[in-house]
Amino acid sequence: MARSLLHLLVVGVVLVVATLGSPTTSASLSSVRLQRRAGFTDADGSAVFRQCTQRYNTSRMNPLPQQGYFNPNNGTNGSMLTIWLDGSPGEPINAIISSNSSAQVLCPEGFLRSINFGVSCLGNVNGTNQYANLGDGFGVREQGNYDGGNGVLRWNYGDTTFGTCKESIQGDNHFRWFIQNGSSAFTGAIFIAASMEESAALGHKIQRDGYNRGRDYLVGNATINQTTSYKGFVWSTKLDWIPAGVLLNATSDGINHPDVALPGQPVQDGRVALLTVTQLQEPTNLTSQNAAIPSILPLSTLLIAIPFSIIPLAITTFVL
Repeated sequence: MARSLLHLLVVGVVLVVATLGSPTTSASLSSVRLQRRAGFTDADGSAVFRQCTQRYNTSRMNPLPQQGYFNPNNGTNGSMLTIWLDGSPGEPINAIISSNSSAQVLCPEGFLRSINFGVSCLGNVNGTNQYANLGDGFGVREQGNYDGGNGVLRWNYGDTTFGTCKESIQGDNHFRWFIQNGSSAFTGAIFIAASMEESAALGHKIQRDGYNRGRDYLVGNATINQTTSYKGFVWSTKLDWIPAGVLLNATSDGINHPDVALPGQPVQDGRVALLTVTQLQEPTNLTSQNAAIPSILPLSTLLIAIPFSIIPLAITTFVL
């Protein structure tokens, strides 16, 4: 408890400093670097990224599931609910980045910092890790990778330096992610458990209708335009809704925080958002783009709606 209070105090001081001198421009990643990989061959890490992309092009199921994912419910002990090791009810996995997306989009090195979310404040892992069994033969897997420390990404309010600190205190949108890459169903699809959370003062409890809203704010405006572009990259993003009863049921049974449901409604509506992001074009000189934007290779531009505003969201490619 004392440690948590100390952490919040430090975060509060950081936010005061940030408010006094915060940048006015918005960006699409947290400045808190995720754990880096060894073996970089060049400064921007593009070689590692391309190796990852090649791995996804050669290691995944052939053919891939037509629907863009393997249904976890059809695998051994698979589920569309997250797992708490203490036996608490899980949270709905309510969005998927389809395996039919471009390999660059699915590559973890590209995905982890791809949207206007970041790792937890000052690199701290606040909160308890969650797990999932995606029915792919891997068994129970931890959120993210690197021991789960980057498995929770938080809205950064457009502030790449201290934005996730603000989210940790004030609350807002956040999600946990899991990759379907087990030995029996290596699709590469990315499964996401999104939700809106309350402030730290309220214990980061899920907000009213927070599961549905977290999902909707994450993907709601992804297809607002026919194509999206950034720095010479052009993408097409398709959003499909998987209806209740296919992957999730519209129910509060077995779901964590059932009390945040709207009156007369289940806590989550059972729908799952399926995003398919296709890279249509990249800059003719990728190296010069990397030099202009170190370690950033944009993959897609989405728009994420947060309460009372719409904020542009650039999906970019990063190498860890």
